[in-house]
Amino acid sequence: TFTAKVYSNVLAAPDVSVLRLRLPAGQRAKFEAGQYLQVRLEDGSARCYSMANPPHESDGATLHIRHVAGGQFSARVAQLAPGDLIQIELPFGNVALAPDDTRPIVFVAGGTGFAPVKSILDDMLKKRVQRDITLIWGAREPQGLYLGAAVERWQKQWPAFRFVAALSDTPSDATDGAFAGRVDEAVRKTFGSLAGHVVYCCGSPPMVSAVRAAAAETGLAAEDFHADVFVPGPSSTPV
Repeated sequence: TFTAKVYSNVLAAPDVSVLRLRLPAGQRAKFEAGQYLQVRLEDGSARCYSMANPPHESDGATLHIRHVAGGQFSARVAQLAPGDLIQIELPFGNVALAPDDTRPIVFVAGGTGFAPVKSILDDMLKKRVQRDITLIWGAREPQGLYLGAAVERWQKQWPAFRFVAALSDTPSDATDGAFAGRVDEAVRKTFGSLAGHVVYCCGSPPMVSAVRAAAAETGLAAEDFHADVFVPGPSSTPV
C-alpha cells in the first residue's frame, strides 16, 4: 500500500477526470501495462482503476476516472487538489498479451476503457514493438474521445497504426470522419476477417459481450479475444 499524493487533476471531458498521482520520494510502482490499482476509501471499501501510464513511468500512476452518478469516489474526484493524499494498492489483474506475439492486434475501448489501452500502447512504443495495430475507441460524442494527443503520437510513430473513432450518439453527418455507431458495429465494418488477429477489449460488460460476438462472427478464434471488463461502483473490478 502506498500513500500517493495528487500531482494534478484535469477535467479531460465533461465526465472524465485525468488524475495524476505521485508516490513518496524513492518509491516506485511495479506493474505491467494493462494492470490496475485499488483506491482505498476511508470506510475501508475500494475502487479499482487501470493505470493509464506505462510501467517505465514508475514514480506514480495516472488514472482516467469517469464520473458515475451517485458514485462515492467519482463524486470526490472533482474536489481533489494537488497535495491531497490517497491510499492506493497495486498491482492487480492479469494481462494476457504475449510479448513475443507478432500477429496484428486490435484494441477496442469504450470510454475510459482507453486507460489500460494507453498504458499498453505506450509500453509497446517504448519497447519499439513493430506490429500491425488498430485502435477502435468508442464514445457517445466526440468529446468522449478525451485524449486525442496520445492517438496522434501513435499515428506519427507507427506507420502501420490505424485509428477508428466510433461515435454512437452522433449523427453520421456530424462525425467528422468517425464511424457513426457502436464499437462492435465498427469492428464488423473495419474488418472483413479477423482470422489470425488478436483482440484486446476494454469496457462495460454489455460492450465487451457485443464486441466478443462481433469478433467471433468476423472469424476471430475464441482464445485470441482478451477482455478487461469495467464494472462501476463498489465492485472490485476496474472502472
